[in-house]
Formats: sequence, structure tokens, C-alpha cells
Amino acid sequence: MHATTVLISLFGGVALLLWGLRMVNTGVTRAYGRELGKILNFSLKNRFNSFLGGLGVTMLLQSSTATALLTASFAGRGMVAASAGIAVMLGADVGTTLVAQVLSFDLSWLAPVLLFLGFIRHSTAKSTRAKNLGRIMLGLGMMLTALKLLVAASEPIRDSEVAQFVFSSLSGEPVMTVLIGGLLTFVAHSSLATVLFILTLVKTGGIPLDVAFAMILGANLGGALPPLLATLNADAASRRPPLGNLICRLTAVIVVLPFLTLVQAEMARLTPDITRQVVNFHTFFNLGLAAFFIFFTGPMGRLTEILAPERALTDSNAPGPIHLDRAALESPQLAIANAIRDTLRLGDVVEQMFRNYQVAFEKNDPQLLEKVRDADESIKEFNAGIKSYLTELGRESLEEEDEARCTEIMTFTTNMENIGNIVVLNMAELLERSRVDQVVFSKEDIDDHHKLFEMLLNNLKLSFTVFLTQEVGQATNLLSGKQALRDKERKAVNSHLQRLRQGPGMDEMSSGLHLGLLSDLRRINSMITAVAYPVLAKEEKKKKSALQKNETKKKDKSKKKLKPEHKL
Repeated sequence: MHATTVLISLFGGVALLLWGLRMVNTGVTRAYGRELGKILNFSLKNRFNSFLGGLGVTMLLQSSTATALLTASFAGRGMVAASAGIAVMLGADVGTTLVAQVLSFDLSWLAPVLLFLGFIRHSTAKSTRAKNLGRIMLGLGMMLTALKLLVAASEPIRDSEVAQFVFSSLSGEPVMTVLIGGLLTFVAHSSLATVLFILTLVKTGGIPLDVAFAMILGANLGGALPPLLATLNADAASRRPPLGNLICRLTAVIVVLPFLTLVQAEMARLTPDITRQVVNFHTFFNLGLAAFFIFFTGPMGRLTEILAPERALTDSNAPGPIHLDRAALESPQLAIANAIRDTLRLGDVVEQMFRNYQVAFEKNDPQLLEKVRDADESIKEFNAGIKSYLTELGRESLEEEDEARCTEIMTFTTNMENIGNIVVLNMAELLERSRVDQVVFSKEDIDDHHKLFEMLLNNLKLSFTVFLTQEVGQATNLLSGKQALRDKERKAVNSHLQRLRQGPGMDEMSSGLHLGLLSDLRRINSMITAVAYPVLAKEEKKKKSALQKNETKKKDKSKKKLKPEHKL
């Protein structure tokens, strides 16, 4: 076979393998991502549970990178300590080796069955979860087909003089071979794909055994890089678990590499099958890695805290989103969590805008008014970034709950931008006019301004609590706060009009500006508290559903009672 044809076949097989892996990963995360997140979160009680949680989730996802990103998301929200995150990553490393063990057997007979069933399931399913189950079967079928193609494509390599010369020259260069294996894994973004590719080359006699062992070490080292780079721009807590995993793998590779010949001999004693020797070495390497470092997750966690310290406040106060990682779009739950984190940062900007405006209004400070206008630009940037991110996420079919959450986030951030527009276009202009025309407000009006500002700030903070927790009690309190502010605004307007009637000499401009400000605060309050309605609507829907179930059960019981008894 011509060399070009061999290369094209190899590249095609690798591409199909990677695409199959991606389909399995996206199918599992979109169908069961919420459940996997709960399992992983539940397993974070101690290092051993964390290890088992990481192992189980990775076997389902077939990607330690996906598990790493999920763990980084929990860490970024303060739910996972660095030590527990490293334990999860150790479990993920072992989990991916067990998947490699399963796929190293000849399961090519299963490929057409999975492809057929996956196609039928994906084409006929009506629910999102059912479609993703079809995607998972299609992905597995593609992976098994790709492995068969790779075996067929790599057979001519055994008889190629050029290939044999290249691989034989690598036999005396274990460090170089490790680096090549790491580079291949980094490019493929999958240590599992690289290991399976190495196994196919070994099975057909394409590469010497010592080169394969060194490349396995490189695959393990290169597999730690994608999650580290994916979290490079995230906060320190998110970066620590992948960083700890890289340190553990690098240490293990450095320790094992000088004894690679001895290890190769020991693997040969276990089984004469060279393919099993390589995949067993991959498994034993990660088991040994986990067995050693599981007892040092605490010190490793503290080391990562030193190497990845909290960044300066300028990063956390950046005037735009910083958590919208495109790599996380493969997992809807992870992407939504990132969007929520930046939405909460948007809340800090809006709150500070109101506080600056309040001080600027009371002290007639034009410099603070400029900060208010700058904050409005930041709000627009947040809203545009979050909306674009969630729109990109929504291009793939989502579970109904995830799609509803995306809509809630975009509606909330849009309301925040509209609030910024009211503050800048109406309230800031009102303040400018009062400063230029030297308007003096009455003591009663100033008191009303202060009270309404404080009530609005309290409702704003409570709205972000409702947005984050989705608690019914908090949503009810928020609507009570909305009504309280409306009552206070109505009372303030009536009191002001009454003072106008009693004192006809009052400044008309002052009166107009005062009433305009009260109207703007009422409009902003309505937008702030709108987040409570979807929460209460969900609760009402749950109650109706429960009531319908109870009525159905009662009808079924009554029907059973009405059935005539048959006697023999």
C-alpha cells in the first residue's frame, strides 16, 4: 500500500475515534450531566470517596478532561477544596485506564449493532434525553469502527523500512519518545485516544515494545495539559485541581522512566500478549500513581495554593465576564454554572452603580456620576458576553430544565442592562440638570429619596439570592419587598403633592425632578423583582402536578372498589 494512502487511512481512523469519543462525552453530559454532577458533589466528603467519584464519572464520560472541567467548576464555586479536587483527578486517571482495558478487546462485532440502534434511537426519539442516548450508542459504534480501521491501516507499517527505521531510532531515546507521546495526546486532547492508537500499532507490530511503553508515559503526561490550559484564565480555585494532577503525573513519569526496561520485563511475566502488556502497564501506572498520592492530597493541595495564589482584585473586578470558558460548552451544566458566576459579578457592578449614584445625588459629585456611566458600559459588556455564550450553548439540544435556566439567565441580565439604561439616560441626566440649575430639594423629599434607595438596594441584593438559590421563600420575600417599595413610593408622591397644595411657592423644577426620580425607582424595582415570578411559577406547577397525581390515584382506587367481585 502506498505511504500516502496509509497516512490518510490512519488520520481518518484517528479522526473517527476522536469524533466517537466526543459524541459519547457530549451525549452523556447532555443526558445525565446533572446526575453526574450530583454524584461527584456527593462523593466529595473525603479523599477516598472523591477518588471513587472521579473514577465512576470518568468511566461514563470516557474523558478525564471532562471530569477535570466538572471538578474545576465545583472548585471555582467553593464547593471543592484543592485536596479533594486532586483526589477526584486521581480517580479520573484510573477511570480512563479501565475504559482503555475494555476497548482493548476485540469488540468490532458490536460496532454495527451500536451504529444501527443508535441511528434508530436518535432519529425516532422525541425527548432530548432519548436523542442523547442514541448519540452515545452512535459514538461507541464509531469508536469501535475506528479501532478496526486503525488496525487495518497500521498493518503496512510493519513492513515499511522507513517506519521501522524511525521507530527503531526512538528505542534509545525514551525522553524524546515520552515528549512525542505527550505532544500527540495534547493535539488529540484525549489520552484515551492516544493509548488506543498505540495499542493498534503494537497489535500489528508497527512499533517496538519499549517505544510503546515510553509513549504510554507521554500519553499520561500529555493528558494532564488540556484541563490545565482550559482553566488557565479561570480563578485560582478552578486551576488548582488540574495543576495538582499535572504535578502528580509529571513526578510519576520522572520516577518510572529510568526503570522502564525493568517494568517492561515485569509486564512480560504477567502475560505473553504484547497488547495486554502495554494496556496493563497503563493501568498499573495510574493505579500506583493513585495509591501513592491519595495519602498526600493535603500537602499537594497546599502546594497548588502556593503555585496558584488568588489573583489581584483587578482580575475579579474586571469590567467584563471572565468565566465564560468555551471549552465548558460541551457540558451544559458546567457552562450554565460559568454563566451564573459572571451574572453574580454583574450584580456587584449594578449594586456599586446604585451606591455611587446615591452618594453622587446626595453630595452632587460629578466624578461619581462618571463612574456610574462607566458601570453602565460594563453592564452592557456582561450582558452581551453572557447572552452570546448561552446562545452558543443552545445550538445543541438541551434538557428542558437547562433550557429554562438559560432563558432565566438571559432575561435577568437583560433586565440588568435595562436598569443601567434607566440610571444613565434618565436618573443621571436628572442629576445633571439639578446640578446645573442648582435645584434644592426639600428635607422631606431628600428623606424619601434615601429610604427608597435603601429599599431598592435591599431588593437588588435579595433578587440575586433568588436568582442563585431559586428558593420559594426568598422569592415570596422579594415580592413583598416590591410591594413595600411601591407603597412607600405612592405615599411619598401623595405627601409631595400635599405639600405642593399647601405651599404654592415650591420650586416647580424641584418637584418635577423629584417625581421623575420616584417613577424611575419604581420602574427599576419592577425589573429587579421580576426574577421571583419564574420561581413561584415552578412551585405552582409542582403543586398542580402533585394534586393531579393525587386525584388520579383517588380515581383509580374508586374504580377498583366499584368493580364487581367474581365468586367461584
